[in-house]
Amino acid sequence: MTMELLGEILHFSKSGRFIVKIDQNRKNPQPGLIVYNNEKKIGKILELIGPVSSPYASVAPFIQPRNKTVGIRVYTNPIDNKFKSAKSRNSFKRNKK
Repeated sequence: MTMELLGEILHFSKSGRFIVKIDQNRKNPQPGLIVYNNEKKIGKILELIGPVSSPYASVAPFIQPRNKTVGIRVYTNPIDNKFKSAKSRNSFKRNKK
């Protein structure tokens, strides 16, 4: 599985999400991407925050031991982005009368 570097976990917010400083060489990722640490799913990007030139990602964690995750590098899978875009196009349903 090929992974792309997302960035480094800086800290946990009061809401329980962890904040990731996005790598400078990385294009801004889309919300909804799964975040990995050594091929293990650790969270999902909910929103991008901060300035466009130096953004941060707010990630909802899937894991419990939070104190050991601060400072680690996290990755995303570019294949997940392809599946997400196809899914989001088909997710809108209309009510038929």
